[in-house]
Amino acid sequence: MRPIYRCRVCGTFTEEPTHCGKPAQLFMTGEQRERLSKLMSALLRHIPEQAGLKLDPEGFVNIDELVKGIRERWRNRDLYRWVTRDHIIAVAQLDPKGRFEICGDKIRARYGHSARLKVQIQYEEDREHRYLYHGTAEHLLSQILREGLKPMRRQWVHLTDRLEDAIEVGRRRGRPVILVIDTEILRKLGHRVFRAGKTVYVTDYVPPQAITKILKP
Repeated sequence: MRPIYRCRVCGTFTEEPTHCGKPAQLFMTGEQRERLSKLMSALLRHIPEQAGLKLDPEGFVNIDELVKGIRERWRNRDLYRWVTRDHIIAVAQLDPKGRFEICGDKIRARYGHSARLKVQIQYEEDREHRYLYHGTAEHLLSQILREGLKPMRRQWVHLTDRLEDAIEVGRRRGRPVILVIDTEILRKLGHRVFRAGKTVYVTDYVPPQAITKILKP
């Protein structure tokens, strides 16, 4: 991930080394940013209790409590003594996929929660996109074409409007294949599509007939 800088003039967090016409101050290295982003995702989506956190019914937790949980209660806390409230805010504000949402003094993950957490988030329904993508591994393809896409251990099936993001997800699981999903078919079959992040969309289930094309990058 790219480093994060802080403007010396206006205080804005930015990925650019220059802001307001002046060199910005390095605030977080790319390695620090990636490590903290992954930890924030894990705690806000899957394992809040491992840092002594309790999410509210909408998935929010106080930002200062998240910092305290990371610095004092997380099992690898010695690696995160440097984390402050501003580091959390910077990662959230500049996340390229809109993984996080800040509301006042609270923060939550926008999507990706484990089903066991029972978090309820109100999403805006998407009617703009006709086609969306889902990245998976080639060895899973035959089962998906028989049974469709299910949430499995998560609350939703995740889709994206960026082919590059789908390829990246597929590569995490093996040789990637990209499923092209026809959202009109989804809607006709009673499966609504919601926008959950900047490039991420969710639905409860994708039946096989809504998978209209398979791409092999």
